[in-house]
Amino acid sequence: MTAEDYYVSAFNEMSDMLAGRDTLSIKRAVYLAEWAFYEGKLDYKTDFCDEIDRIKTFILSFYEVNKLQTYKTGMQMAISSYIVSPYSGNGYTPYTYDFETFSMDKEPWERQFVSRTLKTHKGQCRSLPWMYKILASELNAEASLAHAPRHCYIMYKDEDKITPEEWINLELTTNQMQPAWWIKQDFEICDSAVQVGTYMTPLTDIETVACQMADLALGYKEKFNRYDGFTYYCASRSLEFYRMNPNAWIIRGKSLERIIQDYLARTGNIVDDYAAYLIHLMDETKLSFDKTYMTEETEGIRERRKQQAIEAQKYINEKILSR
Repeated sequence: MTAEDYYVSAFNEMSDMLAGRDTLSIKRAVYLAEWAFYEGKLDYKTDFCDEIDRIKTFILSFYEVNKLQTYKTGMQMAISSYIVSPYSGNGYTPYTYDFETFSMDKEPWERQFVSRTLKTHKGQCRSLPWMYKILASELNAEASLAHAPRHCYIMYKDEDKITPEEWINLELTTNQMQPAWWIKQDFEICDSAVQVGTYMTPLTDIETVACQMADLALGYKEKFNRYDGFTYYCASRSLEFYRMNPNAWIIRGKSLERIIQDYLARTGNIVDDYAAYLIHLMDETKLSFDKTYMTEETEGIRERRKQQAIEAQKYINEKILSR
């Protein structure tokens, strides 16, 4: 298999999940995107499933021993406790923010992989919530991924009335439950982006796999340094199931731009019917992207996120790890 073949194989399997021709599995979809980037040098059982199964066994025991079944969201609490606090099940090493990658000008793509977080207990705003979501799915706990600008976190219904709000917004990089108003303000999210479902909206499992397909396209671009027909079809397929993903619209637009440039180069810049069709798709993509009301990440947002993570890690070191 060529390096590109791994991506085609991953795309086909994810596409079958979305179409209902194969079992929908968030764990498998996450693995496939990482497997493709590593050109098959990642084993589903030994590098992924075995560790997840081990964690699952510990969390189930933790849930029972601590009588968390008395809470409607007890399993969500158990997962959170396993991730952020030192227990025998995590080798007394909680999963913490990877500050080394945050300080890099260009973060290595694989630093956001769940397989890496499982091994190192270091993660960031993508790998930590995706790991939580996989564990929640494996343990039949209701929890969803949600997005903020260049960020994701966990949402689940506050059935135990722990907060004044309907939903718990769990920020795993800082180990905090954050109110909706604070997320909206901190990330400078406009009302329209919330209303249409771009940000602060719990994703369904199908939307979650569709999001992973868009990430597959981003990994392809990172690996081969190009947009092309594959990234176009990947983004387009993803958007069939999750239309309010601005990243997918960006991938689709950049892919179309490359396809149009290549086509016009072959035809001597003659805009024939096919070129006109591609240009129409580009215009359509821009309109759809605009309807997501995407917020650009500013330097201010990025610095606030970094400082919050530093303060949270300091708190964990002083109040939790020192016990």
